[in-house]
Amino acid sequence: MKQKDEEHKSVLAKMGESFTNARLAYANMMAERDVLKSEEADLKAQIEEMKGHEEKTKAENAALQAKVEDLQATKVWLLSEGARLLAKNIHKGPEMTAAVAAVNIVMSAVGVHSGLHNGYLHALKKKTPYAEVLMLNRNAAEELDAAVACFGSLTFPVIEDLPKPVNELLSKIKDALYFAGGISPEK
Repeated sequence: MKQKDEEHKSVLAKMGESFTNARLAYANMMAERDVLKSEEADLKAQIEEMKGHEEKTKAENAALQAKVEDLQATKVWLLSEGARLLAKNIHKGPEMTAAVAAVNIVMSAVGVHSGLHNGYLHALKKKTPYAEVLMLNRNAAEELDAAVACFGSLTFPVIEDLPKPVNELLSKIKDALYFAGGISPEK
């Protein structure tokens, strides 16, 4: 019997060891499950973080899209209203007015001179003295050439000053163009 008791004790010890191993295996399995749950929680946190980055990227994309649309609107304004406004400022500027007036005055003098010259020749045939032919201007053609040359070399401050605010906001560039032409912007 002692031998059987010993065998039983040995079997019980093996069963106890086996039970302990099973408990250890179960504990390890539970620990691995906890690690997996922790990793799953980390993955869920990373997914939430990536969703946050996605939302931030979408917001940045929307901001960039708004800038692109603003640049397109700027291009349209510069090519339509801006260019027209620049031309209007040049056309109505004091430099253009003075130059055109000078050309008109001299052109008129050339016409008058031509007419008077022909009249003078006619008068000579009738023996009318030169001093009696009023407003005869023998330099009228040269004065016209000088006025045309002056007109061709005109500079316009509104064009020369345009590059200065190139790094400013479009609203400031618009205001500068309106101000240069003495025009109040329509809002």
